[in-house]
Amino acid sequence: MGYYIDFIADYSEKTGMDDLAFSEVNRRLVEEFDLRGLAFPMIKNLSVNPFNTVETGFVVAQLAQNSRLGRQHIVYHNTAPRKDELSARSNNAGEFLAVCELSNGVRVIGAYSGYTFSFLDAPIYRVKCATDGSQFRSRDVFPACIASLAAHAGQPLSTWELLGEQVFNVPPVPENIICSVDGYGNLKTNVHLIGTARLVEIKGICLPVSTGTGIFAVPDGSLILAPGSSGWNGARWTEVCLRGGSAASCFNNPKPGDKVIIK
Repeated sequence: MGYYIDFIADYSEKTGMDDLAFSEVNRRLVEEFDLRGLAFPMIKNLSVNPFNTVETGFVVAQLAQNSRLGRQHIVYHNTAPRKDELSARSNNAGEFLAVCELSNGVRVIGAYSGYTFSFLDAPIYRVKCATDGSQFRSRDVFPACIASLAAHAGQPLSTWELLGEQVFNVPPVPENIICSVDGYGNLKTNVHLIGTARLVEIKGICLPVSTGTGIFAVPDGSLILAPGSSGWNGARWTEVCLRGGSAASCFNNPKPGDKVIIK
């Protein structure tokens, strides 16, 4: 089996349009794999909202935790708003590159920024890689590490020559927030499903929302909070959905990270 790479980045603001940056990173990845005599990888690009590390972390976990491809699957992400240091930066320095291996063997590698690794239950390590040198590190700096990690697929992560020290104090995911918004306008949240009908407030808009065991457990045109299609390790994440429409439009188009208040 060849290599499969999910590449998640905040390049095109989910416009549905192709972005030059994705093409440039893809080309560089293929070049680096070829330099090592590796089979060309199959690459799938996925865009998230700009600078949104909550959405990035959720998407990374959804793709990585549910994979059955093992070490041949790499989830590579780059949402790096350089918020770890707000003063002037030298030589385009930014967040360091980090890596982890999940219990299913999938390896996640990307800029350690905000909540990008917070949804994962695995030890996280720094990668021995430059943190500066380019405005476009995901194209110019990081791909060589991705290819090196792929070449190491047959061995334990602990023996990888680029593995650095373990990272501690990973920030926990905030409670009761929107984690992702899908193409239908369903709001994927980490709200625990309790009780029956209630009021839900998002971005100052408060609306009655029913609860149920599935998102179609209400009549067409009704809002519901119910387990949705996302989740891993036997748990499903709840979604605020408008049957037959967009829940996002009902709440003034919130973004991942926005608070969900249950009343």
